[in-house]
Amino acid sequence: MIALPKPTDDLSFFEEIKTLSNQHWAEFEINPNIYGFQIQKCSQWRKGLSDEQILNFEKGLGFKLPIPLRNFYAVMNGLNKPGININSNPGSNEIYKPIFYSFSDDLELIKKLIDQVLESFNLQKGYMEANNISRIFPVCGHRFMLIDEPGHPILSIAENDVIYWSDNISKLLVTEIFSDIYNPWDFESNPQNSGSIKFWLD
Repeated sequence: MIALPKPTDDLSFFEEIKTLSNQHWAEFEINPNIYGFQIQKCSQWRKGLSDEQILNFEKGLGFKLPIPLRNFYAVMNGLNKPGININSNPGSNEIYKPIFYSFSDDLELIKKLIDQVLESFNLQKGYMEANNISRIFPVCGHRFMLIDEPGHPILSIAENDVIYWSDNISKLLVTEIFSDIYNPWDFESNPQNSGSIKFWLD
């Protein structure tokens, strides 16, 4: 059981989570009963992005990163090993894909994931702006940050299935990485916070 710092958007929070998760994965074992992608043992966070790299990331995306996302990428930029799915198809080899997306390796994948969601909802970017519908950004898997919503909550978006998932990226990281923590109440999210979100949860 591990005690974690209370979630914030500060660089210091992400730095501590980076250290603790690297230590956690050093002892981590793949669960043979899980169907889906898992983080490989001895995975490590890659070095964070410089200010110049973040600017290039923003240029590639076409929008500025909000402070929580900027601080996250300034400290850690994806993992040095891809996620692994050992049960993708009985009798077949395991398959691999990124779990936490990185720049610049996954820039085109990030843009593709965003476009796939917009296409599934028949959303045009001009319509979104005119109707104050938040832009989205995939942090990991199909967990998307709402770029333009206060607090930048996280939704799980799989095709047309949308669920309020986490209050912020800090809580998302902890719940995606750790399973046995001393202070889980600090990372609980409140679905009632979804009331002000336009379109996505209508």
